[in-house]
Amino acid sequence: MARGRGRAVAFAQVDPSRAVLVRRWASEEGHPADEALIEIEVHRLHPLLPDDTQGHRPFRPLDKVAPWVLADLLPGASRERTQVRARSVAVDGQWLGVLVVALPRGLLASRADDEELEAAARSFELAVARAHLRAELRRRDQEHRQAVDALTRRLSERVRELETELERARRDAEAARPRLDALERAAERATELLMDAHERLAERTDRLRRHTRVAYLLRQLLERYAEGSDPRTLASDLVRLVAEAFGGGRCSLLLVDPERPAEYLRMAAALGLPPSVDPRRVRVPVGQGIAGRVVRERTPVVVRDAAEAGAYPLVADEAYTTPAFVSLPLACHGQVHGVLNVTNFRTGTLDETDLEQLRLVALCIALVVDHARLSERLFALENAEA
Repeated sequence: MARGRGRAVAFAQVDPSRAVLVRRWASEEGHPADEALIEIEVHRLHPLLPDDTQGHRPFRPLDKVAPWVLADLLPGASRERTQVRARSVAVDGQWLGVLVVALPRGLLASRADDEELEAAARSFELAVARAHLRAELRRRDQEHRQAVDALTRRLSERVRELETELERARRDAEAARPRLDALERAAERATELLMDAHERLAERTDRLRRHTRVAYLLRQLLERYAEGSDPRTLASDLVRLVAEAFGGGRCSLLLVDPERPAEYLRMAAALGLPPSVDPRRVRVPVGQGIAGRVVRERTPVVVRDAAEAGAYPLVADEAYTTPAFVSLPLACHGQVHGVLNVTNFRTGTLDETDLEQLRLVALCIALVVDHARLSERLFALENAEA
């Protein structure tokens, strides 16, 4: 984004608690990229940037920014020679920073140029989201390992201490039988603690495995998109990867018809449907049924077990082998693009970790659907074939 005709770009990391930019990376044509610590209040750039973290994030003109602020962000750039714009960068409502672009005056003369710049900004945001996710997973993994190591050391030390005391008590058994009995009871308690620690370790290991699973899934989703597959293959891959990762025997992706967005959803891809159902003929009116209601209300429907299934007669259909069911809206830039449905889980139920990870996966799929214009390309292809 920083190449060609005097362009310059910078990304500034934000401290959201203070709304202050604290570190920036800048690149200018003909010069290597550099990094520097800064201390700039975000409102000095544009007062609306903090509000752009929710929903659409347009480029804001920096026509009134102070010269010293511009010099800290983009050394060598000036308002007289360049047009300077800024855009908030956020992931799932979490504010990460501000993207600043300087272009020679008169360069952005067409709408196509603006759209190209916006597309590049969305790609940059997607890359930042992936890096942020990796950093968060690394942090959690490190915390987990440190906690496990500390717990193991404490337990090992305690067991060694008890074994030493037990041996001493056995040598004096004839003279101190009551004390030996007490120490034996203490050893039994230590064994119980060790078994409990092993159970907690297994739980933490399972959580780490599931975090690794969703990280690998997100990587696969982004790789499928990056391969530039045709829309039908991309939609099928998205559904298959989600079903395999979460053990869902039935999974479907419904997208809003771009020609009639307020009326109904169309089936983009599905796995595990009954043979009598033709995915290309499926139409779900917006506001009707579970998927239609999810699109209208932009709220997920989650059925974790049989106790919750009674409120949704649909999950009593013979095609549903387990009561657990989840239907998640695919929202991006304030627009709902469709619904992701997953059911017939191998485990039979959903827990909070599964649900949290499915929400993250739905966000990633929404970004891919939006960035790839999947619904427009796929349904245009189907309409042409019909």
